Amino acid sequence: MRALVTGANGLLGSNLVRELITRGHEARAMVRRTSNVEGLAGLDTSMVYGDVRNIDELTRAAEGCDVIFHTAAVFSYWGYTREVMMETAKGGVTNALDAAKAAGSKRVVLTSSTAVFGGSDGPKVLDEHAALVEVGVPDYFASKAIQERVALEHAAKVGVELVVANPSLFVGSYDYRPSASLATITGYLGDPLKITYPGGVNIIHAGDVAIGHILLAERGEPNEHYVIAAENVTWREVHDTISELCGVPKPRIKVTRTPALAAASLMELAAKITRKAPLATRALAEQTGRYFWYSNAKIARLGFLPRSMRQTLTQTIAWLLVSPHLTNKQRAKLRPHDDVLQAMRQAQVAQRLKSVRIQDLS
Repeated sequence: MRALVTGANGLLGSNLVRELITRGHEARAMVRRTSNVEGLAGLDTSMVYGDVRNIDELTRAAEGCDVIFHTAAVFSYWGYTREVMMETAKGGVTNALDAAKAAGSKRVVLTSSTAVFGGSDGPKVLDEHAALVEVGVPDYFASKAIQERVALEHAAKVGVELVVANPSLFVGSYDYRPSASLATITGYLGDPLKITYPGGVNIIHAGDVAIGHILLAERGEPNEHYVIAAENVTWREVHDTISELCGVPKPRIKVTRTPALAAASLMELAAKITRKAPLATRALAEQTGRYFWYSNAKIARLGFLPRSMRQTLTQTIAWLLVSPHLTNKQRAKLRPHDDVLQAMRQAQVAQRLKSVRIQDLS
Protein backbone atom coordinates (compact mmCIF):
# COMPACT_ATOMS: atom_id res chain seq x y z
CA MET A 1 0.00 0.00 0.00
CA ARG A 2 1.17 3.52 -0.81
CA ALA A 3 -0.59 5.88 1.55
CA LEU A 4 -0.86 9.61 2.12
CA VAL A 5 -1.38 10.66 5.74
CA THR A 6 -2.72 14.18 6.26
CA GLY A 7 -2.02 15.71 9.65
CA ALA A 8 0.97 13.38 9.87
CA ASN A 9 2.66 15.39 12.62
CA GLY A 10 -0.24 14.89 15.03
CA LEU A 11 -0.57 12.20 17.68
CA LEU A 12 -2.55 9.84 15.46
CA GLY A 13 -0.75 10.82 12.26
CA SER A 14 2.73 10.09 13.61
CA ASN A 15 1.61 6.76 15.06
CA LEU A 16 -0.09 5.88 11.78
CA VAL A 17 3.01 6.65 9.71
CA ARG A 18 5.03 4.43 12.06
CA GLU A 19 2.58 1.56 11.84
CA LEU A 20 2.39 1.74 8.05
CA ILE A 21 6.17 1.55 7.77
CA THR A 22 6.35 -1.30 10.29
CA ARG A 23 3.90 -3.27 8.16
CA GLY A 24 5.93 -2.72 5.01
CA HIS A 25 3.77 -0.03 3.44
CA GLU A 26 4.97 3.23 1.91
CA ALA A 27 3.85 6.28 3.87
CA ARG A 28 3.85 9.85 2.63
CA ALA A 29 3.46 12.43 5.38
CA MET A 30 1.61 15.66 4.62
CA VAL A 31 2.38 18.52 7.00
CA ARG A 32 2.39 22.29 6.95
CA ARG A 33 5.73 24.07 6.73
CA THR A 34 5.20 25.47 10.22
CA SER A 35 4.48 22.05 11.73
CA ASN A 36 6.54 20.47 14.49
CA VAL A 37 7.67 17.20 12.87
CA GLU A 38 9.56 15.86 15.89
CA GLY A 39 7.08 13.00 16.12
CA LEU A 40 8.28 11.73 12.74
CA ALA A 41 11.97 11.72 13.66
CA GLY A 42 13.85 8.58 12.69
CA LEU A 43 11.26 7.38 10.19
CA ASP A 44 11.97 6.44 6.59
CA THR A 45 9.16 8.54 5.22
CA SER A 46 8.83 11.25 2.61
CA MET A 47 7.14 14.53 3.46
CA VAL A 48 5.08 16.83 1.34
CA TYR A 49 4.30 20.30 2.56
CA GLY A 50 0.81 21.62 2.13
CA ASP A 51 -2.52 22.55 3.66
CA VAL A 52 -5.60 20.33 3.36
CA ARG A 53 -7.64 23.46 2.66
CA ASN A 54 -5.66 23.91 -0.58
CA ILE A 55 -7.00 21.43 -3.15
CA ASP A 56 -4.02 21.82 -5.49
CA GLU A 57 -1.50 21.03 -2.75
CA LEU A 58 -3.55 18.09 -1.55
CA THR A 59 -4.01 16.66 -5.04
CA ARG A 60 -0.29 16.89 -5.71
CA ALA A 61 0.43 15.16 -2.41
CA ALA A 62 -1.96 12.31 -3.28
CA GLU A 63 -0.40 11.50 -6.65
CA GLY A 64 0.50 7.82 -6.84
CA CYS A 65 -1.17 6.94 -3.53
CA ASP A 66 -3.64 4.07 -3.17
CA VAL A 67 -5.19 5.38 0.05
CA ILE A 68 -5.58 8.74 1.75
CA PHE A 69 -5.80 8.70 5.54
CA HIS A 70 -7.40 12.02 6.38
CA THR A 71 -6.44 12.58 10.02
CA ALA A 72 -5.91 16.37 9.84
CA ALA A 73 -8.34 18.23 12.08
CA VAL A 74 -8.74 21.03 14.59
CA PHE A 75 -8.86 19.12 17.89
CA SER A 76 -9.31 21.73 20.56
CA TYR A 77 -11.88 22.93 23.06
CA TRP A 78 -10.52 26.47 23.22
CA GLY A 79 -9.04 29.10 20.93
CA TYR A 80 -10.97 28.32 17.75
CA THR A 81 -14.34 29.69 16.67
CA ARG A 82 -17.11 27.31 15.68
CA GLU A 83 -16.90 28.69 12.14
CA VAL A 84 -13.19 27.87 11.81
CA MET A 85 -13.75 24.34 13.11
CA MET A 86 -16.61 23.73 10.70
CA GLU A 87 -14.75 25.19 7.73
CA THR A 88 -11.68 23.04 8.37
CA ALA A 89 -13.73 19.89 8.99
CA LYS A 90 -15.94 20.21 5.92
CA GLY A 91 -13.43 21.76 3.53
CA GLY A 92 -10.64 19.36 4.44
CA VAL A 93 -12.60 16.18 3.83
CA THR A 94 -14.22 17.34 0.58
CA ASN A 95 -10.76 18.30 -0.66
CA ALA A 96 -9.42 14.90 0.38
CA LEU A 97 -12.15 13.15 -1.59
CA ASP A 98 -11.66 15.40 -4.62
CA ALA A 99 -7.89 14.84 -4.45
CA ALA A 100 -8.42 11.08 -4.26
CA LYS A 101 -10.62 11.22 -7.35
CA ALA A 102 -8.11 13.33 -9.29
CA ALA A 103 -5.10 11.25 -8.22
CA GLY A 104 -6.78 7.90 -8.79
CA SER A 105 -6.61 6.86 -5.14
CA LYS A 106 -8.86 3.91 -4.37
CA ARG A 107 -10.04 4.86 -0.90
CA VAL A 108 -10.21 7.58 1.75
CA VAL A 109 -10.22 6.65 5.43
CA LEU A 110 -11.65 9.56 7.41
CA THR A 111 -10.71 10.02 11.05
CA SER A 112 -13.84 11.05 12.88
CA SER A 113 -14.55 10.38 16.57
CA THR A 114 -16.90 8.51 18.87
CA ALA A 115 -17.81 12.02 20.02
CA VAL A 116 -20.26 12.14 17.10
CA PHE A 117 -22.44 9.62 18.96
CA GLY A 118 -22.45 11.65 22.16
CA GLY A 119 -22.63 10.03 25.58
CA SER A 120 -25.19 8.58 27.97
CA ASP A 121 -26.48 9.67 31.36
CA GLY A 122 -25.93 6.13 32.63
CA PRO A 123 -23.47 3.29 31.95
CA LYS A 124 -24.84 2.49 28.51
CA VAL A 125 -22.61 1.20 25.69
CA LEU A 126 -23.16 2.85 22.30
CA ASP A 127 -22.19 1.59 18.87
CA GLU A 128 -22.30 2.65 15.22
CA HIS A 129 -26.11 2.61 15.20
CA ALA A 130 -26.32 5.62 17.53
CA ALA A 131 -27.55 8.85 15.95
CA LEU A 132 -25.04 11.57 15.12
CA VAL A 133 -25.26 14.45 17.60
CA GLU A 134 -24.81 17.99 16.23
CA VAL A 135 -26.46 20.17 18.90
CA GLY A 136 -25.99 20.60 22.63
CA VAL A 137 -22.38 19.38 22.51
CA PRO A 138 -18.93 21.05 22.33
CA ASP A 139 -18.07 22.55 18.95
CA TYR A 140 -15.46 19.85 18.30
CA PHE A 141 -18.10 17.12 18.72
CA ALA A 142 -20.48 18.93 16.37
CA SER A 143 -17.79 19.60 13.76
CA LYS A 144 -16.99 15.89 13.49
CA ALA A 145 -20.67 14.92 13.16
CA ILE A 146 -21.23 17.49 10.41
CA GLN A 147 -17.98 16.44 8.73
CA GLU A 148 -19.19 12.83 8.54
CA ARG A 149 -22.48 13.80 6.95
CA VAL A 150 -20.76 16.02 4.39
CA ALA A 151 -18.12 13.37 3.68
CA LEU A 152 -20.59 10.57 2.99
CA GLU A 153 -22.63 12.81 0.69
CA HIS A 154 -19.56 14.02 -1.21
CA ALA A 155 -18.04 10.54 -1.51
CA ALA A 156 -21.21 9.32 -3.20
CA LYS A 157 -21.18 12.36 -5.49
CA VAL A 158 -17.58 11.95 -6.70
CA GLY A 159 -17.52 8.15 -6.65
CA VAL A 160 -14.69 7.55 -4.16
CA GLU A 161 -14.72 4.79 -1.53
CA LEU A 162 -14.97 6.26 1.96
CA VAL A 163 -14.62 4.45 5.28
CA VAL A 164 -15.18 6.36 8.53
CA ALA A 165 -13.07 5.63 11.62
CA ASN A 166 -14.58 6.64 14.97
CA PRO A 167 -11.86 6.38 17.62
CA SER A 168 -12.58 6.99 21.28
CA LEU A 169 -10.34 9.17 23.47
CA PHE A 170 -6.77 8.28 22.53
CA VAL A 171 -3.44 9.00 24.15
CA GLY A 172 0.04 7.71 23.44
CA SER A 173 3.61 8.39 22.43
CA TYR A 174 4.91 11.09 20.05
CA ASP A 175 2.37 13.68 21.23
CA TYR A 176 4.65 16.66 20.69
CA ARG A 177 2.00 19.38 20.10
CA PRO A 178 0.63 18.29 22.69
CA SER A 179 -2.96 17.20 22.00
CA ALA A 180 -5.95 18.08 24.15
CA SER A 181 -6.27 14.41 25.14
CA LEU A 182 -2.87 14.44 26.88
CA ALA A 183 -4.41 16.80 29.44
CA THR A 184 -6.27 13.73 30.73
CA ILE A 185 -2.95 12.80 32.32
CA THR A 186 -1.01 16.07 32.70
CA GLY A 187 -4.00 17.94 34.10
CA TYR A 188 -4.57 15.27 36.74
CA LEU A 189 -0.88 15.09 37.71
CA GLY A 190 -0.73 18.87 38.04
CA ASP A 191 -3.84 19.03 40.22
CA PRO A 192 -2.88 19.29 43.93
CA LEU A 193 -6.41 18.24 44.94
CA LYS A 194 -6.40 15.15 42.70
CA ILE A 195 -9.99 15.65 41.57
CA THR A 196 -11.98 12.92 39.87
CA TYR A 197 -15.57 12.95 38.63
CA PRO A 198 -18.48 10.63 37.96
CA GLY A 199 -19.14 9.05 34.59
CA GLY A 200 -17.01 6.99 32.28
CA VAL A 201 -14.74 7.02 29.27
CA ASN A 202 -13.28 4.67 26.69
CA ILE A 203 -9.54 5.25 26.47
CA ILE A 204 -7.31 3.72 23.80
CA HIS A 205 -3.69 3.90 22.67
CA ALA A 206 -3.00 5.98 19.54
CA GLY A 207 -0.96 3.08 18.18
CA ASP A 208 -4.04 0.87 18.33
CA VAL A 209 -6.11 3.57 16.62
CA ALA A 210 -3.48 3.56 13.86
CA ILE A 211 -3.78 -0.22 13.49
CA GLY A 212 -7.55 0.16 13.27
CA HIS A 213 -7.18 2.68 10.46
CA ILE A 214 -5.00 0.29 8.47
CA LEU A 215 -7.53 -2.51 8.94
CA LEU A 216 -10.22 -0.20 7.56
CA ALA A 217 -8.07 0.69 4.56
CA GLU A 218 -7.55 -2.98 3.82
CA ARG A 219 -10.86 -4.59 4.81
CA GLY A 220 -13.42 -1.99 5.86
CA GLU A 221 -16.72 -1.77 4.01
CA PRO A 222 -17.24 1.44 2.00
CA ASN A 223 -19.68 4.00 3.44
CA GLU A 224 -19.55 2.34 6.86
CA HIS A 225 -18.63 3.67 10.32
CA TYR A 226 -16.31 1.69 12.60
CA VAL A 227 -15.87 2.48 16.28
CA ILE A 228 -12.20 2.06 17.23
CA ALA A 229 -12.29 1.66 21.00
CA ALA A 230 -10.87 -0.35 23.89
CA GLU A 231 -12.00 -0.71 27.51
CA ASN A 232 -14.99 1.07 28.98
CA VAL A 233 -13.93 2.38 32.40
CA THR A 234 -15.01 4.96 34.95
CA TRP A 235 -13.06 8.16 35.43
CA ARG A 236 -12.29 6.98 38.96
CA GLU A 237 -10.61 3.89 37.49
CA VAL A 238 -8.57 6.05 35.10
CA HIS A 239 -7.40 8.38 37.86
CA ASP A 240 -6.67 5.52 40.28
CA THR A 241 -4.51 3.89 37.61
CA ILE A 242 -2.62 7.11 36.83
CA SER A 243 -1.98 7.53 40.57
CA GLU A 244 -0.68 3.98 40.89
CA LEU A 245 1.59 4.25 37.85
CA CYS A 246 3.01 7.64 38.90
CA GLY A 247 3.25 7.05 42.63
CA VAL A 248 1.02 9.96 43.61
CA PRO A 249 -2.01 10.11 45.94
CA LYS A 250 -5.28 8.73 44.63
CA PRO A 251 -8.26 11.02 43.96
CA ARG A 252 -9.48 12.88 47.02
CA ILE A 253 -12.50 14.74 45.69
CA LYS A 254 -15.27 13.83 43.26
CA VAL A 255 -16.70 16.86 41.45
CA THR A 256 -20.17 16.77 39.88
CA ARG A 257 -21.53 18.86 37.01
CA THR A 258 -22.62 22.01 38.87
CA PRO A 259 -19.31 22.74 40.61
CA ALA A 260 -17.47 21.68 37.44
CA LEU A 261 -19.36 24.34 35.49
CA ALA A 262 -18.55 26.98 38.10
CA ALA A 263 -14.86 26.06 38.04
CA ALA A 264 -14.77 26.03 34.23
CA SER A 265 -16.32 29.51 34.12
CA LEU A 266 -13.52 30.83 36.31
CA MET A 267 -10.90 29.03 34.22
CA GLU A 268 -12.28 30.56 31.03
CA LEU A 269 -12.18 34.01 32.60
CA ALA A 270 -8.57 33.50 33.66
CA ALA A 271 -7.70 32.19 30.18
CA LYS A 272 -8.92 35.41 28.58
CA ILE A 273 -6.56 37.34 30.83
CA THR A 274 -3.52 35.05 30.58
CA ARG A 275 -4.19 34.01 26.96
CA LYS A 276 -3.46 30.41 27.92
CA ALA A 277 -5.93 27.61 27.27
CA PRO A 278 -7.99 26.66 30.34
CA LEU A 279 -7.80 23.15 31.78
CA ALA A 280 -11.58 22.91 31.35
CA THR A 281 -14.28 24.76 29.44
CA ARG A 282 -17.97 25.15 30.18
CA ALA A 283 -18.84 23.09 27.11
CA LEU A 284 -16.75 20.20 28.42
CA ALA A 285 -17.96 20.67 31.99
CA GLU A 286 -21.51 20.15 30.71
CA GLN A 287 -20.47 16.58 29.91
CA THR A 288 -19.40 15.84 33.49
CA GLY A 289 -20.98 12.66 34.82
CA ARG A 290 -21.84 11.26 31.40
CA TYR A 291 -20.65 7.90 30.14
CA PHE A 292 -18.74 7.84 26.88
CA TRP A 293 -18.74 4.07 26.52
CA TYR A 294 -18.62 2.36 23.14
CA SER A 295 -18.53 -1.11 21.62
CA ASN A 296 -15.70 -2.18 19.29
CA ALA A 297 -17.49 -5.39 18.25
CA LYS A 298 -17.74 -4.35 14.60
CA ILE A 299 -14.03 -3.71 14.03
CA ALA A 300 -13.15 -6.69 16.24
CA ARG A 301 -14.58 -8.85 13.45
CA LEU A 302 -11.71 -7.54 11.29
CA GLY A 303 -9.18 -8.84 13.83
CA PHE A 304 -8.81 -5.71 15.97
CA LEU A 305 -7.46 -6.35 19.49
CA PRO A 306 -6.43 -3.22 21.45
CA ARG A 307 -4.29 -2.82 24.56
CA SER A 308 -5.84 -2.62 28.01
CA MET A 309 -6.40 0.73 29.68
CA ARG A 310 -3.53 0.04 32.07
CA GLN A 311 -1.12 -0.82 29.24
CA THR A 312 -2.18 2.31 27.38
CA LEU A 313 -1.58 4.57 30.38
CA THR A 314 1.70 2.82 31.26
CA GLN A 315 3.17 3.42 27.81
CA THR A 316 1.82 6.96 27.55
CA ILE A 317 3.16 7.98 30.96
CA ALA A 318 6.53 6.41 30.13
CA TRP A 319 6.76 8.53 26.99
CA LEU A 320 5.53 11.61 28.86
CA LEU A 321 8.35 11.23 31.40
CA VAL A 322 11.01 11.42 28.67
CA SER A 323 9.16 14.07 26.66
CA PRO A 324 9.58 17.86 26.83
CA HIS A 325 6.16 18.30 28.44
CA LEU A 326 7.32 17.80 32.04
CA THR A 327 9.95 19.82 33.88
CA ASN A 328 12.58 18.15 36.06
CA LYS A 329 10.76 19.57 39.07
CA GLN A 330 7.53 17.90 37.98
CA ARG A 331 9.30 14.60 37.33
CA ALA A 332 10.91 14.71 40.78
CA LYS A 333 7.47 14.60 42.41
CA LEU A 334 6.63 11.28 40.77
CA ARG A 335 7.54 7.76 41.87
CA PRO A 336 6.96 5.74 38.69
CA HIS A 337 5.81 2.13 38.92
CA ASP A 338 8.27 -0.55 37.76
CA ASP A 339 6.11 -1.13 34.68
CA VAL A 340 6.50 2.54 33.75
CA LEU A 341 10.26 2.45 34.33
CA GLN A 342 10.60 -0.51 31.99
CA ALA A 343 8.51 1.23 29.34
CA MET A 344 10.57 4.40 29.88
CA ARG A 345 13.77 2.58 29.00
CA GLN A 346 12.20 1.49 25.74
CA ALA A 347 10.97 5.04 25.07
CA GLN A 348 14.43 6.50 25.74
CA VAL A 349 15.95 4.19 23.16
CA ALA A 350 13.38 5.38 20.63
CA GLN A 351 14.12 9.01 21.53
CA ARG A 352 17.75 8.58 20.47
CA LEU A 353 16.75 7.66 16.93
CA LYS A 354 16.38 11.21 15.65
CA SER A 355 17.27 11.36 11.96
CA VAL A 356 14.35 11.87 9.64
CA ARG A 357 14.66 11.73 5.88
CA ILE A 358 12.66 14.67 4.56
CA GLN A 359 11.86 14.73 0.88
CA ASP A 360 10.25 18.02 -0.06
CA LEU A 361 7.72 17.19 -2.76
CA SER A 362 6.11 20.62 -2.86
